[in-house]
Amino acid sequence: MTEPRTPPTVGRLLLAGLLALFALSALGTALALATTRAVDAELSEVEHLADTSRRLERVGALFREFYMHQAHLALGMDEAEHLGLTRAARASLGEALTALEAPPVDAVVAETLPRLREQLAGLDRLLEAEFLPALRAGHASHAAHLHHHAAGSVQAATTRIDADQETLRHAIAEARARAAEATTASTKDSALVLGCALLLALAVGAWMLRAVRGPIERLRTAAAALPDRPPGTRVPEDGPAEVAALGRSLNGALAELDRQRQARAEAETMASLGRIAAGVAHEINNPLAVMLGHARVLEAVVAPEDAASARAIADEARHCQHIVQDLLDYARPGLAERVRLDLGELARGVGERACAGEVDFRGPAEALEVLVDARRLEAVLRNLLVNAEAFGRRISVALTVEESPPQGRVACLSVIDDGPGVAPEALERIFEPFFTTRPEGTGLGLAIARAVAVAHGGTLVARPGPGGRFELRLPLAPA
Repeated sequence: MTEPRTPPTVGRLLLAGLLALFALSALGTALALATTRAVDAELSEVEHLADTSRRLERVGALFREFYMHQAHLALGMDEAEHLGLTRAARASLGEALTALEAPPVDAVVAETLPRLREQLAGLDRLLEAEFLPALRAGHASHAAHLHHHAAGSVQAATTRIDADQETLRHAIAEARARAAEATTASTKDSALVLGCALLLALAVGAWMLRAVRGPIERLRTAAAALPDRPPGTRVPEDGPAEVAALGRSLNGALAELDRQRQARAEAETMASLGRIAAGVAHEINNPLAVMLGHARVLEAVVAPEDAASARAIADEARHCQHIVQDLLDYARPGLAERVRLDLGELARGVGERACAGEVDFRGPAEALEVLVDARRLEAVLRNLLVNAEAFGRRISVALTVEESPPQGRVACLSVIDDGPGVAPEALERIFEPFFTTRPEGTGLGLAIARAVAVAHGGTLVARPGPGGRFELRLPLAPA
């Protein structure tokens, strides 16, 4: 059997909504961080490329400066001064090339550096081995020719540098474009996440409103209609756990109110029956006693063929007396002085006296003592056993001990037969006065039995068939 699903509490609903919003916020944060890292990487690449471009530009400028000072020497200017400047430019150019080798080295620079160093080495050899000796030997025309040859090497180096600069500018532009695209994508993702968070917040709000307000509104509507409700009406018990618990509490109060109303109705009925029974006893018992007396006299004096009629009159008179006594017992369920009795021993004795057949008795070896009105409890047991014998062939009595929180330990006596049992639709009416399923019954026996059980602080209930089963519970006497 599938257990009923426990409804979630309002706190759990709120927690679920908050967790959903947190998850979406975490997703948005993760996307933003990933995009930020991508943008930072592109901007770092732009910075690196720009720095490489600046260093490469300095190398080109120093190549030109190196050549320019050689030109001054070729023109016959102050050799000492311009030779110092030439060698200073050469030293700076070497440092600039070394700076280009600092990691990370761009692929363009890595390809260009060997060629630049090769050209610089050629310029060094030309300067030291050929140009300066020719210049000092007074071969000005040959020195000019050598200087013109150096111009070609410088031009090749600067042309290469300019081409690399253009390549770096394109790479910088592409990196900036990627960074811009990443920024745009991040903005779109952030807007999307923000929109989804807003929609989710609205959805969670609507969900909470529906999950909480709907059941509360149904509960309010049902509660407003309670003053005019028929007996047995109940309010809804759906919605969150708190609202469902409120509905169950209210239904418990309604059930208790119905029970009190039924008890009040039964009390009013019993009071009315008491008045009726008192009047019936006064008006009928005396004539019945006279009729019974005359019937016994007639039975003794009439002819044998008429004695059966006299006995029938006497039997019916006694039956009427029993009905009047049942009415009095139901209307006046009060108890006489209570005595301590062993419930099991009492049940065995009643079974032996009241039942024609054998009764199967099952119970604990220990005595289960109760404080009861012996005469009235014996009448209850007799009624239950006679009722069971009228419907079944095999009768058993089971006696057990149960724990009942309000009363403590109680004795449960079950009278069981193998008959058809009580129909489910008759369970609610079986203890009503004058309701009976036996043609010869008055419908007062079970009503009286329950009234006596309640007067003892116990209960009497019927269970549905197949098989009849009545359970009498009485509080055990204190030790």
